[in-house]
Amino acid sequence: MMKHLRNKYINLNTKINFIENNNYIKVNTYWDLKLLRATVKNKLNLNRGIFVNNATGICARITKETVNKIIFPKSKFNLFNKRYIDNLNAATHLTHLFNNAVYIDTLKPMKNKSNSVIEKGYHHFVAPLKMNNCCFKAYITVKERHNSNVLYVVSVILFQFDYSLMSITAKELIDNTSIWNYDLNGYNYYSYTDFIAESFDYDYVWLMS
Repeated sequence: MMKHLRNKYINLNTKINFIENNNYIKVNTYWDLKLLRATVKNKLNLNRGIFVNNATGICARITKETVNKIIFPKSKFNLFNKRYIDNLNAATHLTHLFNNAVYIDTLKPMKNKSNSVIEKGYHHFVAPLKMNNCCFKAYITVKERHNSNVLYVVSVILFQFDYSLMSITAKELIDNTSIWNYDLNGYNYYSYTDFIAESFDYDYVWLMS
């Protein structure tokens, strides 16, 4: 059974600093795309160790699966799609984003994978990011596996929003967030009232190798 995590080291009024990517790589040609992908791959491979989420205290790591899923999210897609280019640029700061992220929710695997001997479920986080003169909420998905006490980052996806300050409260960050629910074929929507904190009642498990 999947257990929810909790934001045990922050509260709704805690201010979260934006991670700033000041080295955004614009893509207009296949050469630009090759450079961006190589940059992402190098950055992620340099951070293949275990790192910690400050809000929950849980640990995760970047794996080869992480790198491949971020660089090749689908079998067929538009290589020059702006969202894909933004996601790649955000991935160069993935460890810092995960450090700063606020935990949102935990979802079980899709129904057709509910009896998987590998996948146990997915934990979802959101972090603030400034990049290319825009503000984003960076959604980070972390997979938990059976027979493993280490979490694996599997993706980072962006949602642009209007904001002007250098930090944002956890309340503002988690408000108006959403996670795609494959079983419902629709989004789960969240507000600050869904914030899972220290008072959430369940047996907490420290996930670290």
